[in-house]
Amino acid sequence: MLKNLLILSCFLLVGCGMETASAPESKPPTTIMAVFAHPDDETTVAPILSKYAAEGATVHLVIATDGRYGVTDHAGIPAGDSLVEVRNGELACSCRALGIEPPIHLSRRDMLGMEQGMDAFFGQLIGMEDALEAVIDSLRPEVILTFGPDGDSGHPDHRLTADVTTELYFSGKLNYRPELYYFSYTPTQAAKYGDWKLNYADEQFLDTRISFSETDAERYYDAIRCHQSQFTQQAMEEWIAAERADEDKRIFFRKVVLAGEERDGF
Repeated sequence: MLKNLLILSCFLLVGCGMETASAPESKPPTTIMAVFAHPDDETTVAPILSKYAAEGATVHLVIATDGRYGVTDHAGIPAGDSLVEVRNGELACSCRALGIEPPIHLSRRDMLGMEQGMDAFFGQLIGMEDALEAVIDSLRPEVILTFGPDGDSGHPDHRLTADVTTELYFSGKLNYRPELYYFSYTPTQAAKYGDWKLNYADEQFLDTRISFSETDAERYYDAIRCHQSQFTQQAMEEWIAAERADEDKRIFFRKVVLAGEERDGF
């Protein structure tokens, strides 16, 4: 009898709208760092960088390589220092459009010196890791964003930048532990870009889905328009039109987490 009364009491309390305790909402980060390979890679997550900057976070963008080999027919700028200077200006334009901090350049050689042989490559790779470690330890972002294993287009520099960022995270070299998130397109998002043939991750593996506003989107479009050496006017406007037509205003990430317990088997 007493058991039935207790059950009835609980039912009435719930039915009358008594609120149950919920987990406290986590506070948004005050400092975010995006780590990517080339000037223009920031466009992958640009609306989210704009969103958090507008909400008061300090948002840093770290670019690993100088983009000296990003030659395009329409721009007519040869590979080398002249193209580096142009692309650096375009990246600064993009950061202003998004309302984030000026870009941080690690100034590694585009393709990390692979065209010069393995010794040059490893020298660039080690230098990149050392420089990134110093920047992270100096600025101490609470959240770090980078590419997932798919690497957006699969460019070797994309994947290596993500690998080095991940290596630092797990090496214990950092003086603290930030949260690390991998950006990926969903299959639907990748298909939106047509013949770009972008890589993606299935949505079931993307556990962080961040919405953005039309205002964030407009800042993103302005950032796209900064990269005139990389895209023709027509290509940029077609890209923006595809984004405008997409009603799902979200960017997808996967948070890197540990199991939280030691195991002695799989």
